[in-house]
Amino acid sequence: MNIQQHLTTNSLTWKEIELDLFRALQNAFAELFTALLEDIDRQLAETRDKRRYHLKDKRRTTIQTLFGEVTFERNYYLDREQNRYTFLLDSFLAFDGSQSISPCLEETAVGLAVDCSSYRKAARTLAQMVGYPVMSHEAIRQLVLEAEAPLHCPVDQRYGRVLFVESDGLFVSRQAKGKRAKEDKILTVHEGWKRNGSR
Repeated sequence: MNIQQHLTTNSLTWKEIELDLFRALQNAFAELFTALLEDIDRQLAETRDKRRYHLKDKRRTTIQTLFGEVTFERNYYLDREQNRYTFLLDSFLAFDGSQSISPCLEETAVGLAVDCSSYRKAARTLAQMVGYPVMSHEAIRQLVLEAEAPLHCPVDQRYGRVLFVESDGLFVSRQAKGKRAKEDKILTVHEGWKRNGSR
């Protein structure tokens, strides 16, 4: 039964219709994207340098995307010049196929981790967007650690009238018996203060 018959024959609520349609669109996206990737891989196989790239076999892989899982097969080649195995599709698309995460999903996860207050909240938000748990909070943390930081934009030189550098230490006792207390150093740098009323 296709989605239109299912939606018209069953009495559903707005939420159920929306969720069913979202799942159908996810499945349609996965089928379309799989067909597109396999077609590109087939074209690369036909136009490759056959003396350099020897076709070893086809390998199945699953990639997580913003629209759900996409499973497809890609050709695995032996590069005779560099004496290593490679996927031409990955090179052509400038994509690291060893990771199971699409670049768009990776950017979205890193953006959510920056905007949300924790990695767990970012993972929950991403799961709500996609409809199922896509990645763990630790996987998002690893993506953030590996992400390239934007280049620092130079700021015009500022001359504050006053520059405060405040430092302090807090001794925290350890729970283990016989362990010495550890000092946590705290440092704050600021340019001044705001006037509050008459103060």
